[in-house]
Amino acid sequence: MRPHRSLLPFAFWVVLSGAAIAHPHVFIDTDFDLVIEDGRLTAVRIDWSYDEFYSMLMIEESGLDADGDGVPEQARLDAFAGQDVDWAAGFPGDFSVTRDGAEVALARPVDHRARFEADRIITSHVRPLETPVSITDATIVARSYDPTYFVAYDVPGTPGVIGRDACRLVRDKADTEAAQEEYGDALAAVDMGGDPFEEVDLPDIGILFADSFTLRCDASS
Repeated sequence: MRPHRSLLPFAFWVVLSGAAIAHPHVFIDTDFDLVIEDGRLTAVRIDWSYDEFYSMLMIEESGLDADGDGVPEQARLDAFAGQDVDWAAGFPGDFSVTRDGAEVALARPVDHRARFEADRIITSHVRPLETPVSITDATIVARSYDPTYFVAYDVPGTPGVIGRDACRLVRDKADTEAAQEEYGDALAAVDMGGDPFEEVDLPDIGILFADSFTLRCDASS
């Protein structure tokens, strides 16, 4: 199950005249930490804070508020934890780590938690690396994004690094104006002469809107 993609098909993103703008339907604030052990990147700890509207849908659809007071019970949240990342086999998840430009394989999520704060569902999970990678003399880049841009991930804070005090993550902000233009060009190139409700496939378009976070460590570290 991936509930935040089940609301609307991609076809509804497209203005039927052929003109279009990027239009995500779910908004998630992300916080994350890279975990380093013995000079190797071993895992990523991730928090997702769902927007208030989608949080309400999650509460209703998953029956998280038994007494109807608008606040989900923690016991039900504990039982729900992990269901938002119960992805189909082969789906890599909405997070990317590269080493020297090559994608690093992340394992399935573990250590699931959920809580409710300020009218938002916040879920947490850990993505271990399938094989830990050395950070020495390497460029490590992390991104939080949905390839299809159905979900808009924002990283409002500063992600952290666990296990290496002399390391930090440096943000390279996405050029959203250029991304929007490229997205529009890609949609314009799609043949809209057929079924207007046919699903449109624009692979990895979401990366255009994603900030990049590069791992920087002091030379002495």
